[in-house]
Amino acid sequence: MEFSSAEADAKDLAKKEVVAHLTKPDQLDRLEQYKRKISRKKATIESQLRNAVQTQLDGVQKGLKSLQEASGVMQTIRLNMGEVEQLYQQCADLSEVVKPIKDVSRKHQQLKTTMVHIQNIFNVPQVCQETKELIADGRLLEAHRNLAELEHTRDELLIQLFHSEDSYVDKNTSLHHYFEPLAGLSSSLGQQLWLIMHQTTGLVEGEPRKLVTALRIIEREEKTDALIKDMLDEKSIPHSQLPGRPKKWKEKCLEILETSISNKFEELEPGEQEKMENKAWLVEYLTSVATFCYTDLQAIKDHGTKCFPPQYDILDKFIKWYHQCLVKLISERVQKGLNAKDIITIMIWIGDVRESFNETLDIDFNNYGQLIDPAIEKDLQTTCQEQVEGNVKELVGKMVETEREDWDSTTPPDADVDGAYYTTVGITLFQMIDQNISALSPLGISNKLRVLAICLDAVLDFIMFYGSMVEDYFKCRLQTQRRMPPFFINYMIATANNCRSCVEFAEQLRKRFCLELNETVLDAEYERLFKKVSEEFDAVGHQCATVILDDAFMDLEPLLQGLLTKDAWFGNPGDLVGKTEGTILDYNEDFNCLKPAYYSYVIVESQHRVMNSYMQAMMQKRMVFKKDKDRERAAKMIKDEVKRINNVFQRLSHATNPKYAQGLEMMAELITSKTDFLAMDISALATKHPDVRPSHVIAILAMRGDLNKSLVAKIMQQTLMKDDTDGRGADVGDAHRSISSPRREANRSMFSQLKVTNPYSFFGK
Repeated sequence: MEFSSAEADAKDLAKKEVVAHLTKPDQLDRLEQYKRKISRKKATIESQLRNAVQTQLDGVQKGLKSLQEASGVMQTIRLNMGEVEQLYQQCADLSEVVKPIKDVSRKHQQLKTTMVHIQNIFNVPQVCQETKELIADGRLLEAHRNLAELEHTRDELLIQLFHSEDSYVDKNTSLHHYFEPLAGLSSSLGQQLWLIMHQTTGLVEGEPRKLVTALRIIEREEKTDALIKDMLDEKSIPHSQLPGRPKKWKEKCLEILETSISNKFEELEPGEQEKMENKAWLVEYLTSVATFCYTDLQAIKDHGTKCFPPQYDILDKFIKWYHQCLVKLISERVQKGLNAKDIITIMIWIGDVRESFNETLDIDFNNYGQLIDPAIEKDLQTTCQEQVEGNVKELVGKMVETEREDWDSTTPPDADVDGAYYTTVGITLFQMIDQNISALSPLGISNKLRVLAICLDAVLDFIMFYGSMVEDYFKCRLQTQRRMPPFFINYMIATANNCRSCVEFAEQLRKRFCLELNETVLDAEYERLFKKVSEEFDAVGHQCATVILDDAFMDLEPLLQGLLTKDAWFGNPGDLVGKTEGTILDYNEDFNCLKPAYYSYVIVESQHRVMNSYMQAMMQKRMVFKKDKDRERAAKMIKDEVKRINNVFQRLSHATNPKYAQGLEMMAELITSKTDFLAMDISALATKHPDVRPSHVIAILAMRGDLNKSLVAKIMQQTLMKDDTDGRGADVGDAHRSISSPRREANRSMFSQLKVTNPYSFFGK
C-alpha cells in the first residue's frame, strides 16, 4: 500500500516535470532529447546507489572480521589469567622461605652503606674541627662541603637504621650522639649566612662574591632538603626522625632579608628626646627613609638581580617588603597623631616617593597597594583643613590686634616709593593665604580650593573686625573728647591704602586660580567670595577715607558755618574762602599719601561737602538781602568763591564734579535775578538739576528782601517744577558720614540731602 502511494507520488512528480518542460507545442520536437537526458540522469543515480551499497557491505564485512579476531584474543587472555592465578596461589608460601634472605639483604645494604662512609665516620671529630676553623676564617664554601659530606653520611646511616624493621630507633642512639656536633656546625654556618644576608644591599655592589657564596650554600641545602624528603617518603620514614631536616634555609634567608629592612626603619627613627629637641625631625627622618629605600632598591635592581637566582624574583620581593614597611611607618605616624604641618609633610613625602620611584626606578608602588588608605588620607585632609582654619582665624585675630596697637604708635607708618602710607597687614594677610594654599598644593586642587574658601571666610571676618575697629575707635575718640594719637590720621590713610592693596591682592589671587584651573572664571561660590572680599575691603577703605574727611572738616566746620553770614562772610569778602582754600591745601598734603582711588574719593567728597555747605547756608536763610546792590554783591561773591574753590579741587583731581559749581551759580543767579525772569530761571534750574525741589527754591527766594509770600507763591506756580514730596531733606551731617565710592559721586544728587529751614516751611498748607 505504501509502495503504491510512493509510486503514485513519483508519477505525479514526473507529470509535473514533463508539464514544466513542455509548456509550448513547439517544445514537443525536443521530446527525444528530454528522454535521453532523463535516461542518463537515471543511470547516474543508479550507479551511485550501487557504489554506496557496495561500500557499506565492505565495511560491514571488515567489522565482522575484526570482532571475530578480538573474540579470539579475549579468550586467550582469559586462559592466561587463569594460569597466573594458579601460579600465584602456589607461590604464597614462598614469603616465609625468602624472609631470611631479605634480612640478610637488608644487613648487607646497611654494611655496604657503612663501608661507603667508613672514612667519614672515623674522621668526624677531625673534620668537625677543621670545618669550625673554616667557618671562623670565612671560607664558607669549603666549610659547607665538609659539613655536607658529614651530614650526608649521617643521614644515609640513619635512613638505613630506621629502615630496619627489627630495630627500635629514637633520638638517644649512639649514632645520634656521635654526629651531634654537626648540629652546632650547621648553626654556626647558618649564623654566618644570616649576617651576610643582613648586609645584602651593601654587598651586591661591594662584595657580590660573598653574597653569591652564601646563596650557593642556601641553594645546595634546598636541593638536599628535597632529596632527603623524597628518600623518606619512598621508605615511609617520618621526616622528623632526621635531626635538623629540613633546614629550610631559603625560607630563613627571605625572613632575614625582610627583617633587615624592618630593622633599618627602626634604627633610623630618632628617640623621644631627639624628637623634642629637633622640631624638624619628621622631615629629616622621612628624607632618610626615602634615601635609603631608593639606594637599596637601585642596588638590588642594578646588581642584586644578577646575584640571586631567578626563581627568587628578588626585586619584586624587595619592593614588596619596602612597601610594607612604608605603609607601616605611615600608619604608625597617623595613629600617634599629626598636626597640620606633619600631615602636609607626610602627604608631600608620599607623593614624592611615588613619583621619584616611578620615574627613576620604574617602580610603581601602586601595583603593591596604596601607601596610605584612601579613607585615612581623606580624614587627614579634613583634619589638616580644620587645623588650618583654626590657625588662620587665630592669626587673623592677632593681626587685627597688632593693627589696633599701631594706631596709638608714636611713629608714623612706612611709605612706599609713591609716598603712600601702608602697614604690613595686607601683605601679611595674603602671604598667610598663599602659604597655606601652597602648603596644601600636594594634596590636590580640591584641597587647595577648600583652603582658599577657608582663608577667604577668615579674610571676611578680618574685614568685619577691621571696619568695626575703625568706626568704634573714631567714635570713642569723639565721644570722650580724648586727644587723637599723633599719627592717627596717618594710620587711617595707611589702613585705607591697605584695603586697596588687599583688593588688588584678591584679584591677583583669583586670576592665579583661574590660570591653574585653565578657566576664565571660577565656580560661582568662589567668584562670590572674591567679589565680597573686594567689596568689603573697598567699603572699609572708603570708611577710613570718610574718617580722614571727618577729621579734616572738624577744622573746616567753623569756617563753613560762617558762610553767608553778615560779619564773617559779607563783611570780610574773600577771608573765609581764603582760609577754606588754605585748609584744604594743607590737608591735601595728607590726602596725597592715599592711593589714587581713595584720593579721588576724598577730593570729590571734599568738594561735595564744601559746595553743600554753601547750599545749606542758603537753605538756612542766614542773611536777607533787601537792596539790589547787596543781592548783586552776594550773588557775585558766591559765584566767584565757588569758581575759586572749584578751580582748587580741579587742580587737585580730575575726578571732581563740575555740576556742583554750575548748580551753585544758578542758585546764586536766583538771588539777583529780575522778578519777571525768576520763573524762567527757576525752570532752567529745575531742567538742569531735576533733583531740585520747590522747597529749595523757596528757601533761596526767601533770602531776597523784595519778595513776599504771595509773590513767591505766584512765581512758583509759573515754573515747571513738581510738587515737593521730601521738602525737609536729610541731615547733612549724616550725609557726610555715608560711605560711597568715586564712581557713585558722579551721579550724586546735589539737593536731596539738603535740610531746609526757612520762613516758608509751611508754604502750601
